[in-house]
Order: sequence, then C-alpha cells, then structure tokens
Amino acid sequence: MEVLVLLSVGLIAGCLGGLLGIGGSVIMIPAMVMLLGWDFHLAQAIAMTVNPAVAISSAIKHQRNHNISWQTTKYVLPIAVVCICIAAWLSNSIPSGWLELSFGLFLLWVLWDQLSCLTGRTAPIVIDSKQTPVRGAITGSVTGTTAGLLGIGGGLIQVPLLNRLCGLNIKHAIGTSASIMFVTAICGAVVKDISLPSETNGVHELFTRVGWLIPGAIIGGWFGAVLTNVLSVTYIRIVFAVLVLLAAYKMIISGGGSVLF
Repeated sequence: MEVLVLLSVGLIAGCLGGLLGIGGSVIMIPAMVMLLGWDFHLAQAIAMTVNPAVAISSAIKHQRNHNISWQTTKYVLPIAVVCICIAAWLSNSIPSGWLELSFGLFLLWVLWDQLSCLTGRTAPIVIDSKQTPVRGAITGSVTGTTAGLLGIGGGLIQVPLLNRLCGLNIKHAIGTSASIMFVTAICGAVVKDISLPSETNGVHELFTRVGWLIPGAIIGGWFGAVLTNVLSVTYIRIVFAVLVLLAAYKMIISGGGSVLF
C-alpha cells in the first residue's frame, strides 16, 4: 500500500511540477503526512530529495522548447543556493508542529495565488522586461529562504516573481524556474538530509522511500512540461486549488494542535 501511494504521489507531483513550474512538495509533503502518517521533518527531507528529479526532466523539456532564460538564471541562482542551504539547516531545529502550521499557512497563500491566476487579477509589477542582478537577487533570496524552511522546491513563489518582478512571460518563468530549481533543490536536499534529526528513522529509510517516488516524478515532470505547450492550465489550476485547500486545512489543524497542546 505504501509503495502504491508513493508511486502515485510521485507521478501527480511530477506532472504538476512540469505543468506549473513547481517542485511538487505541496503535493508530496501533505500526502506523506496525511496518508502515511510520517514525521513532518522526514516528509520534508524526502520531498526535497525528490524535487531535483521533478526539475531535471521538466527543465530538459523546457530547454528544448526554448522556455529558459539563462541570463535570469545567472542572476537568481547564486543567492538562491546560499539561502536554501542556510534555511534547510535551520529548519531541522524547528519543531514539527510549527513547521506544519507554517506550511498550512503557506498553502493558503498558494490557494490565493492560484485563484488570482484563475480570475485574472494578477498583474506584473515590473516596469520593464529587463532582467537585472538586483531583481534576480530578490527573487533568489525570497525563493531560497522559503524553500529551505518549508521543504518545497520554491516554484510556487519563484514563478510569480520571475513573471512579475523579472518580466518573463509565464512560459519562460516556468521553464527558468525549473532550471534554477534543479540546482537549488540538490543543494537544499543535501543539507536537509545530512542534518536530519536521528529520530526520523535515518538516511537509509529516507532513500528507500525516495526510490519509490522518483520514477513517477521523472515521468510526471516530463509529461507536465509537454502539456505546458499544448494544454490550458485553467482546469489543472482548479484541481490543484482544491487539493491545496484540503492540505492547508489538515496542516493547520494538525500543526496548530501540536503548537497549542
């Protein structure tokens, strides 16, 4: 049963990752906590370890479709790597309850962002489409810090910033996010895994479970990247928003209960 759940979660997370430019952790972490009852720190570490597989298959396809801005990647990547490593290390010293509550609140922001996209209320805040080191540094620092603390790939934050702050169109923002996330996800996962608390069953259990998630994530990431160019994401966003709402409710209730009691 556990293996079937992991294979399915990997496939769904990978597909959404390729389609929406996200790492898939917003699907993987709640699924592992809610369906399998795993410790939040362990779920974070597993999701962060799988994220590079989602990103690489997606990035390769986006590169073939010429959807990656390498100039923007050059500006965003360095600070993003530094921030995700520091934040991932710090996250292991934060109690699981607080992380669950924070993750649930973050999912509410994700829900708002997806609904804004559906209703057309989002608008670029960038004055022109010029990519600059300052804008890249802001994008990288915000994305890296949030990704490291919450155990996510960071695409849900990075794609809007690349679109609205750095001036990339949405397809280029998604492709560029995948290219950046491949590197940052590896760095964040290494730091998270080596500093993982011993009570989470250790590195051996972590990589055993990762092995069941990665095949689906790779296939799903490639398939999602293909769909970016041939499918309207409106209906995908609706389904995704529903899943995020359910996950947010569970994380807030569970995390809030742990923090208060």
